[in-house]
Amino acid sequence: MKVIFVFAHPDDESFSSGGAIAYLTNRGVSVKLITATKGEAGQVGNPPLTTKEKLGKIREKELRNAAKILGISKIYFLGLIDGTLHKIDSKTIAKKVLEIFKKEKPDAVITFNEEGGSKHPDHIQMHKSTTIAFFEYQKISDKHVRLYYTVTPKSLIEQFNKSGLSYNVFGKVEGTDDKLITTTVNIKNTINIKIKALKCHKTQHKDWERFLKRINLLKFRHEYFRLVSENNIV
Repeated sequence: MKVIFVFAHPDDESFSSGGAIAYLTNRGVSVKLITATKGEAGQVGNPPLTTKEKLGKIREKELRNAAKILGISKIYFLGLIDGTLHKIDSKTIAKKVLEIFKKEKPDAVITFNEEGGSKHPDHIQMHKSTTIAFFEYQKISDKHVRLYYTVTPKSLIEQFNKSGLSYNVFGKVEGTDDKLITTTVNIKNTINIKIKALKCHKTQHKDWERFLKRINLLKFRHEYFRLVSENNIV
């Protein structure tokens, strides 16, 4: 089985799906990753671990280290620039993604949902572009293929809000109705791998430190996905 995850920046893979990725690769599933940018507009660390000019190269290294831990066998960088994806036509990005789908022939594609996880414009653009690419891929695929979105249940968002752990920098995150969630992955056996991968993204330590507070306070040990589309070829 082959699965491709499609995201915008280095660290998206670990935050959104690190536990599930490790769960899959531990079971012999081939997991590859498409990352649109190298995170050039991200944080440089506090105290600074690099400069803005070198940040892209540093974050690429951080991603490669995290990928090794998670078991990701290949990373495709689209060569786009962090913070600019919303200025590019979705179909233009979709063409780049589709070419990789044609080459790799995945059984499943996983990307952000409509909210992009955090309402980040780059995330939302990759949601749109990947969805377009998948439906084109679905038309030409000769096997059963599926599209999943990473999601956060509304019930969990409510817990974050009550605990003061909400994260609304790019807009208020509503979450996905719990009834629409089709796939829940228990990551209790891979949560430590997820955390180890997160900590590879040293320049973004403020983000994963906040994320770890959520884990420690609420002790959630699941990652959630919504099956959006599949064809009828078995």
